[in-house]
Amino acid sequence: MRPIAAAPLAIAFLFVSGGVAANEPQGDQPDPAAAPELETHPDRGFVFEGYTRGTMTADADFDDGIGEFQYTEFIAGIKANRLVGDSGLLSIDFNAGLINYDITPSPTSVLGDAANIGAEFDHVTVLSLTGIYANQSTAKSTWFVGGGVFVGSENGADFGDSIDWMLTGGYKHKINNKLELGLGVAMRTRLDDSVLIVPVPQITYAIDEYWSITGQGIGLKINYKASDSLDYGLSGQYESTTFRLDDTHSAAPEGMVTHQRFPLAFYAKYQPNDTLEISGRVGGLLAGELEILDTNGNDLTRQDIDTVIFGSINLSFKF
Repeated sequence: MRPIAAAPLAIAFLFVSGGVAANEPQGDQPDPAAAPELETHPDRGFVFEGYTRGTMTADADFDDGIGEFQYTEFIAGIKANRLVGDSGLLSIDFNAGLINYDITPSPTSVLGDAANIGAEFDHVTVLSLTGIYANQSTAKSTWFVGGGVFVGSENGADFGDSIDWMLTGGYKHKINNKLELGLGVAMRTRLDDSVLIVPVPQITYAIDEYWSITGQGIGLKINYKASDSLDYGLSGQYESTTFRLDDTHSAAPEGMVTHQRFPLAFYAKYQPNDTLEISGRVGGLLAGELEILDTNGNDLTRQDIDTVIFGSINLSFKF
C-alpha cells in the first residue's frame, strides 16, 4: 500500500475567518478541504514547510456608488506533515496574517451603510490552526477527517469573541489512472452567524501528461504542466473572510463583517527544486460583497462590490 503524501489543511475553502472559503492560499496554492494527494513521503519524520503570501487589489466601487473599496493582505505560516503507520498522514497547519481595508465613502454615503461603517475599519488580524488525518484504506480509496480553530478580529476586538471552529471529513476513490472522485463535508461556525454546513466535491482528472483539472472548494483549477519546474493555468474559487469588530463603531459595536468574493485568475508556479516554490496570480475578484451584522447576528447592511483587478505572490520552502 502506497503511503499518503504531505498535503495542506488550512482549509482554504472554508475560512480563515468565515464564509465559505478560507483566507488561505487559493488558486495557485493547495486546497485544504480536499483529500491529500497520494505520493511517496520522503521519510517518517516531520517535514516542515514555511510559506508567505501577499495580495493587493485595485480600487473598486460599491455598486450603488456609496464609495470605494480596496484591501491588502499578508499571510505567513508553517505546515508540518508526518506519516502515521503504513498508510496514514497527519498534517498540521498554522498561519497568521494582517488585512488592511481601505474604504472611502462617497458624498452619497449615509450613516449605517457599508462604506460608512467600513471607513472605520482598523487592521484585521487572522489566525488559523488546523489539522487533518488522511488514510489510504485500499489501493484506490482514501478517507480523511480534520478540524480547526480560527480567529478573525479587528484591532481592539475581544479575542474570546472572535473564535470559530470547523470540522471536516470526506472520501475519495480512484476510478482509473486518470480520474479520482469523491465528496467531503465541512461544518463551520461563523461568530454570530448561523453554523455553515457545505459539501466539498473531490475531483482530480488528468486529461493527458500536460493538462489536468482539479476541484478546489467551490471552484476548479485547470493546470498546464509546461516543464518539470513550471506550471500555469486558470483558477477560480469562492473565498470569504469574517472578523469581529471592536466596540468603538457607532453603527456596529462588537458586530461582525463578512467579505465574500470569487477570484478568477491566471496563475503560474515555478519550482526550481524540491525545496523552493514561487507562485503568483493575476485576475479579477468577481461577485464581491461586504456584509455587516450586529452582535446579535442581525443584518445591518449588505453591499455588492464591483469586479476589481487583484494580484498575489507566494513563496514557500521546505526544511
